Amino acid sequence: MKKNCSIALIVILLMTTLWGCNVNTNDTTEVNQNTEKTTEPEEKVELEESAVLDEAAYIGEYLDENGDANLEIAKNDDGTYTVQIGIFRLTTIDDGVGELTEEGLKFTATDAAGNLIGGIITVEDKIATVTFTDSTWEYLPSGTACQYTKSSDTPVLWEVY
Repeated sequence: MKKNCSIALIVILLMTTLWGCNVNTNDTTEVNQNTEKTTEPEEKVELEESAVLDEAAYIGEYLDENGDANLEIAKNDDGTYTVQIGIFRLTTIDDGVGELTEEGLKFTATDAAGNLIGGIITVEDKIATVTFTDSTWEYLPSGTACQYTKSSDTPVLWEVY
């Protein structure tokens, strides 16, 4: 009789343990399903924030290799960007207007000869590379690239006379 009671007790304990595991497994599945549902919106929020971060990466003041502030990028109220570029002992381009694209900040301006000039600015690790892609000016041919290091998130636009 003691054997029968012991066996019955062991069977009951095993059944309780197995039943408890099933309940926990179901609960875990439900929690995982809930977690998966809440993870998706968080990922969307992160993507939206990264787009804002990309925009912020461009706006500011940049120094050339001599330590002079020779690249200024500011966002305008209409969503375009003001771009001012200085190239040591060569030129100053102060009327640039740009727009942010997947490739970078595309801009157009007027070169020292009075002709349209265009290019793209890319930023990586606070280093801005200005590449002139549409230039007819002999002193600044298409393909010319200049690099600037970000010094401030606040641009200081030059006065244009």
